[in-house]
Amino acid sequence: LHARDVPALLQTPHARPLIVEIWSLDCSYCRENIARIAQWRRTAKKNVDVVMVSMDGPDQAEMLNRALAPLARDGKIDVARMPQYANAEDMPERLRAALDPGWQGEMPRTIILRPDGKRHASSGLLTPQILETALRD
Repeated sequence: LHARDVPALLQTPHARPLIVEIWSLDCSYCRENIARIAQWRRTAKKNVDVVMVSMDGPDQAEMLNRALAPLARDGKIDVARMPQYANAEDMPERLRAALDPGWQGEMPRTIILRPDGKRHASSGLLTPQILETALRD
């Protein structure tokens, strides 16, 4: 994913909410966060789209696939159906700034875009309350 492609990814309106989950291989909480989003979607019966953006480059595709393999095997998480992007910028800061200008690089980073155009961004592990509040407020 190039920085120039981000506006199209984040454009509104979307027919339903969009969660952009930003992660990396060296983030110890990122895969747990992906599982939490999937569990919340199931238990809350929320019809939201999820896109995953790895800040690791495409040269690490094999490692990215290996890292996601356990999540892909878990049918409850359904990672295989989530669009996946990898950082294609020589300077990761460009992609980071395009995704969220206020973001300093901490991960996991989650951006939630509502159909009405409102946007919520948070860093760290998500809770159902954070997700519900982002979609409601």
